[in-house]
Amino acid sequence: MVKEDLADRISKAVKITKQKAQESINIILNNIKNELATGGDFYIRGFGYFNTRQKSERNGRNPRNGEPAIITARKVVTFKAYKPLKKQVNIRG
Repeated sequence: MVKEDLADRISKAVKITKQKAQESINIILNNIKNELATGGDFYIRGFGYFNTRQKSERNGRNPRNGEPAIITARKVVTFKAYKPLKKQVNIRG
């Protein structure tokens, strides 16, 4: 499913225009992105939570030629599904 499909389903479910549904989705996603960009966490009850984690610099290898390379420190976004979501999609956890 892509964002446009989601907007279509929302517009039909709550009887609003597809444009209004897309605007709502964009507002929600921008709020999630802004919260994560400032180091916060984002929880959706019954679904899961998104957070950021700092990864330190480490040694690695260039996959093309196998030469050693330094992987720089960076932030990464992680997601942890809550039990109701895991149960619904039959993920073991």
